[in-house]
This record gives sequence, structure tokens and C-alpha cells, in this order.
Amino acid sequence: MNRIERFARRHPAGTAAMAGLALLLLPATLLPRARRGGEDPRLPAPAAAPAQQGGEARALLAAVRGVSPVACELALGSVGNGWWGQGDAEDAPTLARGSDETRRVLAWLADREPAASDAATLRDALADPDPCVRRMAARLLARDHMPGGVDALLEALRSGDPARRDAALLGLGYAGDGRAVGPLTELLRDADPEVRGGAAWALGHTDSHDAVAPVSRLVSDHEPRVRRAAARALGRLEDASAVPALTQLLSNDPDASVRRAAAWALGKIE
Repeated sequence: MNRIERFARRHPAGTAAMAGLALLLLPATLLPRARRGGEDPRLPAPAAAPAQQGGEARALLAAVRGVSPVACELALGSVGNGWWGQGDAEDAPTLARGSDETRRVLAWLADREPAASDAATLRDALADPDPCVRRMAARLLARDHMPGGVDALLEALRSGDPARRDAALLGLGYAGDGRAVGPLTELLRDADPEVRGGAAWALGHTDSHDAVAPVSRLVSDHEPRVRRAAARALGRLEDASAVPALTQLLSNDPDASVRRAAAWALGKIE
């Protein structure tokens, strides 16, 4: 008789308690650990995987969700095609102590060639209920070399969804792509003055001579907001054929903000 058997005969209650404890510990000691889907349970647990492609885009969209309109516009204005110089996200004060995610997102904005998964993430975000998420997605889709970015913005422009359309207007203005001239020109006749003004603003960033005549017709629009947007758009297009329309605004428009916009535009052209 070995010592385990002798212990069991002398201490039956203790033996029963130990057996119960062993049963409780069995799943944690003998059974394989739960794994994420697709992992082979026969292999050791892998080290932490790097972020999936598109993770930086999702992180940036999450960062602007729920922010105030002022903070949103400041963020949009900071996201350019060459935001942050090489290494700035690693070396700048405070940011050097920031999270890995922060440094990764800033490096992505500055350096990394966007991937198709980034564009897919941003395209889906154009329908997000949060307005700043939609605007940020549109701004990022307009960045240089974003795969299918302008196509995604044009799709949203034609979607019939007012929220997606407004975001697309913003993105197409930043993109400045000639393919948008036709669809944007159609929106100059929209019943909503915000849409007409937004389309004029976007057309002003296309550098297209074809946009001058349709935008010039908006100088007679009944909404000051639309006439002001048209004047500034004509100034950005810098086409001399717009001078008569701008002169009309400067001389006769009853709204001071429209007259100031016309004066600025004429200064850009002449």
C-alpha cells in the first residue's frame, strides 16, 4: 500500500475535498485554452498581432466621434495630404509620451500609402450617424492616392441620402477631381440653398473652366449664402470670364458679406 492509499483510508473527508478541488482545477490545467477563431490549438499562443490594415482609419474616426463642431472643424483643417513631417509624431513634446495608437495614426496620416481596406472603412463611415465622423471620412477619402476615394465620394453624392451627400460635397471639394464637375453642376439647381452653396464651393476647388459658367449663374440666386459661395468659388477658379458677374455682385448686391466676397474674388482674378 503506497502513501496515497494510506492517506485516503485515514482521512476520507480530506481525500474527498482534494478530489473536488482537482475537478475544479482540471479545465484550467489540462484542457486547451480558448483561442480566437482560426487559431490552431496545437500551436503556442502567438504574440500580440499588429493592427489590421484600416485600423488607423478606424482609430481616427473614433477619436472625432462626439466632438464639438468647433473641434471637428479644427481637426478637419489639420488633416492635409502631408500632415506632420517625417518623425514629428515620435519626437514632438508630449506626443513622444503618447500612446502607440496615437503615434501610429499620425504616422499613417503623414507617411503610409493608404490601402484598399482604409478606403472601405472610410466609405462605410460616410453613412455614420455622427456628423464629424462623416466629415472626417470624406476628408480622408479626398487625400492623394486614396484607392477609390473619389469614386466613393461620387457614389455618396448620388445616393439620395442628405447626410452622405453633404459629406461628399466636402470631400469632393478637397479632392479637386475633374470627374466631379458634372455631378456637382447638377446640384447647383437643387432646391436646398445649402446644397447649392456647397456645390459651388466644391466646384471652386476643381480648377475646371467648365465650372465657371454654371457657377456664375448663381450670382442671381435669392439666398445670400449661395451668392457668397459662388463669388468665392469664381475667385478660386481665377477665370477672367467671371469678372462681369462678380462686378455685378460688388456693385449691386444688398448683402455686405456677398460684396466682400466679390471684391476678394476680383482681386484674385485681376
